Parts: sequence; structure tokens; C-alpha cells
Amino acid sequence: MPSRPAPAPPPAAASPVWLRYTILGLTVLALFTMFTSPIADADTWIHMRTGQWMLEHRQLPIPDPFAWTTYLGKPVYPDEYTTRDLNLKHEWLGQVIQYLEWSIGGAPGTILFRASCVAGFCLIIGWIVWRRRGNFYLAIGAALAASTLARGIAVDRPYVMTYLLLALTMLILERRRPLWVLPPMFVFWANLHGGYFMGWVVLGAYCAEALVQRWRGKPPADERAIWMWSIGSLFASALNPAIYGVIPGMFAYRQSFMQNTLREWHAPPVSTLSWFTALLFGAGIVMSIAWRRVRISDWLLYAAFVVLALSAERNVIFLALIGPIVIASYLPVVTWAIPRAAEFAVAAAIAFLAGQRIADGRAFQLHVNSWKFPDGAVQFLKDHNVSGPMFNIYEWGGYLMWAAWPQEKTFVDGRALNESVFRDYMRIAFNSPNLDFAHLDLQSGTARELLNQYGVQVILIQGFEYGNGNPFYLIPSLAIDPRSPFQLVFQDRNAMIFMRQPPPGVQPLPREAVFASLESQCANYVKHDPGSPRCGRGLGYLYYQMGALERSRQWLEFYLSRRTGPDPAIEGLYQQIRSGAARGAAR
Repeated sequence: MPSRPAPAPPPAAASPVWLRYTILGLTVLALFTMFTSPIADADTWIHMRTGQWMLEHRQLPIPDPFAWTTYLGKPVYPDEYTTRDLNLKHEWLGQVIQYLEWSIGGAPGTILFRASCVAGFCLIIGWIVWRRRGNFYLAIGAALAASTLARGIAVDRPYVMTYLLLALTMLILERRRPLWVLPPMFVFWANLHGGYFMGWVVLGAYCAEALVQRWRGKPPADERAIWMWSIGSLFASALNPAIYGVIPGMFAYRQSFMQNTLREWHAPPVSTLSWFTALLFGAGIVMSIAWRRVRISDWLLYAAFVVLALSAERNVIFLALIGPIVIASYLPVVTWAIPRAAEFAVAAAIAFLAGQRIADGRAFQLHVNSWKFPDGAVQFLKDHNVSGPMFNIYEWGGYLMWAAWPQEKTFVDGRALNESVFRDYMRIAFNSPNLDFAHLDLQSGTARELLNQYGVQVILIQGFEYGNGNPFYLIPSLAIDPRSPFQLVFQDRNAMIFMRQPPPGVQPLPREAVFASLESQCANYVKHDPGSPRCGRGLGYLYYQMGALERSRQWLEFYLSRRTGPDPAIEGLYQQIRSGAARGAAR
């Protein structure tokens, strides 16, 4: 007799409903732990102050009430006035919302709103994957994969709402309902932030997909609705103060030297392994393998978002939208049931991820990162009623709009309103006549001449551009230039104030205090941000230029003991100083 076939194994017991709800809840918690860092972005204060001003005055901030240099000089590139006009009005509603967040909830409310927007962006990506594949764990994985790049946009600016609305636009088009929401949403979005035009890219991709389906003889049943509501959204986007000005404005801004100095506008590296390169190449490989099954809209969005992501670091977030979706959509997935133990392991892993960030204090820091801002210096200005024309560093312009206006107006700030003033700002801050800063000279009179031309009476400055570690050479030049009319009247661990005429009752500090302040500022910054020790590099090289070799050795040693990568030039200089071969100041 033939042997009887073995009985089929009993089906795996269904997971309890509460387990998946628990995993979803833990995922939301984990996302919030990633996006609730303290308020530390200087532009946050720009948006809050501008929003407050508009609520109080019931108008757009034109002419600019916050900087005293906005309308000085001549345009540097042809469309500079167009760019300025756009920057003053393209995100007015987002700025009002930003101020209302603060006025209602303070720092905690502002941070939680930001976290909600960025977490919502990630969760919508997971929702799209769930709709496409019906796989809960793929959806959770896609949301967490998106979070790896979304951490870069978790700052308190109106653009966090743009990314949420971009993901929501894609979800509505995936679901095909409610399409009628799109036009009013684009009206809101176009007044909220100039990034609304990225929504056009998503609309165009889905319309193009419907068109290709028609050419293939299989038009979607809702083709007319897709086109009607998309075209309606395009026209609705014009209902904002700038109309469609954001498009030429973005092209005009590419001519700006100011933009080119900002790291966020530089192309991201693609030669090193990172979450960005993993999503970039991972999505491309998966789509190439499954090319017959890949939707037209996915090809178009991937191509458009890759071009944007490779053009500037600030745009890598677009890859966080499309990358996890296409990987999860076309990656072959085994269909057998996941053991219950594995599901509990997933819950435990996500709980550990969230718990670790909470335990080490990186999550739910619902406060302002005050050590980054010149609170003490601003209080000095207020206590002594200082209100003369002020020179300030770019990084603090936004905070000074919030904390020192209207007593003091800014010289420069993050709104990028005057190209010629920004160029002079760089020449003053680094005491260099050349914008390439290839040959820095402590003896240059560039800063002194420009400060006189502008009639600057007050200088509020920090010691370093901490991203690259370079000192602001204006500071030591003020200390060693006998012709400088500026005297140091205030210093603490993150700021210095120089004035032509000290306030009554204020005794100027000795010039040597400038260098003590530089040292304390660098040590304080590295104490709070151990991963950014390059101010020690800059300070060590400054002392080398001045011929102070022992101080140079100490600060180069400080830097080299904390650096995160090789630095052959400084290693060689350090060994040269230690060996006693260095003599005098550098050329």
C-alpha cells in the first residue's frame, strides 16, 4: 500500500491584535524620540519674530523692519530684488503658525509640533507601503527607514510642514480619495511655504502614469478625476502673495554667493556609506531588478527626487520619501507567517531603540539649547541701552531679531536679503579682501575700513565658525591692530562685544582677554558638542600664525585628541612644533 502523506502542520496561531497595536505605538514613540531635540536652529527665531510682527501689524514684513542693511548697496546679480521680495513673503502663513506654536505652548509646544510633522511624514510613508503590500512589518520598516534621513529636517522651520503635505499628497493620490481635498490643500500650502511646487512634481508623476496607461489601452477608471483635481491644484497654488514667483526665485537664488557658502546647499557625498547612499542605491537596484513591475509614477518620482537630492544636502529628505516606498514595494518578500516570537522580538527591538534615547537624555528635550545663543551679550546690550548700528555674525542674526529687536537691528541674518552686504560681512568677519579667503592676513585693514564705511558702532560676535573651525579673524585683528577704535566691553563663554564708545560706567577689558575668551568659547563648545572639535584646530593654527608656538601646540593637541578622522596637514604641523622646527609665525 502506498504510504499515507504526512498531515499538514496546523496553521500558526494568529498574533494577538494588541501586539501589532503595541508595535505601532512603540514605532510612534521611537519616531518622537528621534525628533524632539532642543530648539537650536537660528532661523527658528526669524520665523517666530516675523510671524509675531505680521499678526501685530496685519501686513507682510515689506519693507523689512528687522535689518538695518537690507536696502543698502546695489544688487549683485540681476534678479536679486526678486529673490529678496520672495524671501519676505513666500512663507508668511508658516511663520504665523510658528509664532502661534510658541505663544501657546512655548518651547515644548514648538518642539512637539515639529516632531508631529516629521513623525507624520514617516508614518505616511509606512501607510503607503501598507496599502501597496499589505505587509505590516514592511510598513513599519519603511517608516523607520525614512526616519534615518528625516532627522536632518527635524528643526523648527515652516518647511517641516511642507514635507508632511508632500507625503500627504502622495497618499491621497495612492488612495484616489479624497481627491477634492487637493486644491484647497494647495492654497493652504502655497501660503505656508514656497516648497508647495514639489507637490506639482507628485501630481505630474501620477498624471503621467494615467496618460501612459491610456496609451497602453488600459486607462484608469478615475483618470478624469486625477487630471481635473491636479490641474485645479496647480491653479489654486497661485492664490498666495508671490503667485508663482517661487519658481523663478529658486533659479535666481542659484546665482547667490551667499547660498554657495551655506553647507546645506552643497551636494551630499555619495562615495561614503550612509543612510542616504543606502536608500539611493538600494532603491535604484531594487527598481532595476523589478523593472517590468515598476510603476511609471515611481520611476518619475525616483528620478526627480534623486536629481534634487544630489543637488543639495537640504534635499536628501526627498529620497526619504520615495526610497523606502519603492524598496518595500518591489523587494521580494517571503509570504510565510512570521513566528510569534519574532513579532515579540520586533516589539522589543523598537522599545529598546526608544528607551535607549530616552535613558541617555537625547529624547524629549523640550527646551531651548541656550548655550548656542548669546543670551548674556543681549542682556548686556539691554542693560546699557546700546542701540548703535551693530555688526553681528550670520548665525546669530535670527536670534537677535527675536531677542534684541527693536533696540538693535541685524547686519545680516538667515533671510538672505542683501548679497553685497553679505559679501562685505564675510570680508569683515574674516578680515580679508578676498572672498575665497585663501590667504588670511592678521594685519589686513579690510575689516577696519568696511566697519568705518558702514558706520558700525557695536560688534557682537562669537569666536569661530564652528562647522569648519575657522576663527573669525576680525577678533584677533581688533586685539592686535593699534589703529582699531573698537574696545572689548563684554565676553563670556560664547560671545564678545566690541564698541567704539563703551557705555557709561563700563570699563574696557584688556586686549589679552580676547584670546582668553577665544579659548573658553572653544572649550565650552566642545564640552557641549564633543563631535565638533575643529575650533581647536583653528585656534592652534591662529596661534601658529602669531608665533605663539606653545599655545599653538596645546590647542592642536586638544584638537588631535578629539578629531574623528585623519588630518595630515595638522598632524605634520603639530609634529613640527613639537620637534622645535617651527620658527616664528607662518607666512
